[in-house]
Amino acid sequence: MADDLLLLISYSGETDELLKIIPSIQHFGNKIISITGGMDSTLAKNSDVVLDASVEKETCPNNLAPTTSTTLTLVIGDALASTLTLERKFSPMDFAKFHPGGSLGKRLLTFVKDEMRSENLPFVDCDTSLTDALMVMTETRTGLALVMQNEKLQGVITDGDVRRFLISGKPITACLAKDLMNTSPTFISQNTRLTEAEEIMRAKHIKWLIVSENGGDIDGIIEWGQ
Repeated sequence: MADDLLLLISYSGETDELLKIIPSIQHFGNKIISITGGMDSTLAKNSDVVLDASVEKETCPNNLAPTTSTTLTLVIGDALASTLTLERKFSPMDFAKFHPGGSLGKRLLTFVKDEMRSENLPFVDCDTSLTDALMVMTETRTGLALVMQNEKLQGVITDGDVRRFLISGKPITACLAKDLMNTSPTFISQNTRLTEAEEIMRAKHIKWLIVSENGGDIDGIIEWGQ
């Protein structure tokens, strides 16, 4: 399209492959931005904007292989990309739309409900012994236990809670789930994006979130880095 810009890169500014396409670019009315070390080169003279990438010397011991110049070109390219991101208000969701196949794009488009665990959840009662709660956590391969009463969540026990209890030296046989549970766990909606859930877990230094719309009925659990 005529309003497209072309970014052409050649340190010498005399690269034959690029010079051959310049007439066609100009015929279609496209603008050329060049990154080059040859400020008086053919490429520079035929560019609408020239970005100077010239260096005094390459780090190559023979001053032959492109080393310093290639690094400078990368820096200029990164600066252009970052500036365009700000100017065009290019959001993470825009990134996901244009790069859906990558792992980051996938996570930006994934919701908690797509990755949460909703079966074989580690439910225990308030009066379950700590020993039995540990068995449930082990059998379900989770790092927490969901303490329930009348089908409503009362609190959670994490493996960290268990470790801290054991370090305290208190007798494990007399401890019940209700004595150890955290009554203020962190909840998240199943319609929350996965990246947001991960940010919450990172900020709170926790590995699990309880998936619930109202803090009572449990839809599932989501694990950090699963």
